[in-house]
Amino acid sequence: MNRVWITWETHRRTVELASAIPGLRLYELTLDHAPRAVRYPYLLFKTVRTLLKERPALAIVQNPSVVLSLFITAIGRIVGLKVVVDSHNEGIAPFYSVHNWLLPFYALIQKWADLTIVTNVGLAEIAERNGGVPFVLEDMLPRIEGTDTLDLLGTYNVVYVCTFEKDEPYMEFIKAAELISPATCTYITGRHTKISPDIRRQAPANVVFTGFLPDQEFINLLYSCDLVIDLTYMKDCLVCGAYEAVVLGKPIVLSDTKALRNYFSKGAVYTKNDSKHIAAAIEFALREKDKLAQEIVDLRQELQAEWNIKISTLLALLDRFTDTNTTI
Repeated sequence: MNRVWITWETHRRTVELASAIPGLRLYELTLDHAPRAVRYPYLLFKTVRTLLKERPALAIVQNPSVVLSLFITAIGRIVGLKVVVDSHNEGIAPFYSVHNWLLPFYALIQKWADLTIVTNVGLAEIAERNGGVPFVLEDMLPRIEGTDTLDLLGTYNVVYVCTFEKDEPYMEFIKAAELISPATCTYITGRHTKISPDIRRQAPANVVFTGFLPDQEFINLLYSCDLVIDLTYMKDCLVCGAYEAVVLGKPIVLSDTKALRNYFSKGAVYTKNDSKHIAAAIEFALREKDKLAQEIVDLRQELQAEWNIKISTLLALLDRFTDTNTTI
């Protein structure tokens, strides 16, 4: 029977997870830079046309988008289509309070969906309280093919994976760079044009703003450094930089949250999101980097084995959905 995954944006998790589900067709329906009054009707039309073309027995959607997820779950209840929603953090518990008005819609989506996929237990508990059926599946470890070693500037070199959003303590990290040895060069990735030029000018001499890097340049930078840092104010967020560090065998410094401690349980140093603790965590991790690097290798093997078990369980659930369901 036909299975489709419909998304209104391109996202690495969606592409990788979709590739692991047999008999699934991924439709990335996008209309970038268009106003909502144009974008939503256009994408809803494309979505309906996709459903009528495929006549699927199972539809998987990504939330965000809340509009797409609400539409497909409503269709599922009307016509008996099995619907699975892969809910990212912002589709369960938005970081910005201004988006809290969406919470009733999120709860309705979780209640209407046959299954809600989330990345950790904290998010699963929210979905369950909302009447949903959660399934915990973290991101697939990324496939990285080919790396080049770069000549970096410091005696030690650390990379802070950053997007300069409000859920990241990037100002605290910049302050922390001033508290560590000047011989340790700190590279901050991401579009630094989001922040004031004054912040960049006043940053310590051992801070390098790389700007946004193409995928291969970004991977080469992580591969060449001594330590990867990825920090967040979100309590139930598994940060992408940690996955990449695990694959590359690099020690990591992470924010001290239950979600990050539980999943990245080896090869990591955990820190509070203030400059003093971040600096201390960096210095400790550099002193212990060889030990942490070995732990990361062990962790990579464990995470891959656990993920294989979970995806097999998910596939069995999807098979049961389609074995007992008719197409729309």
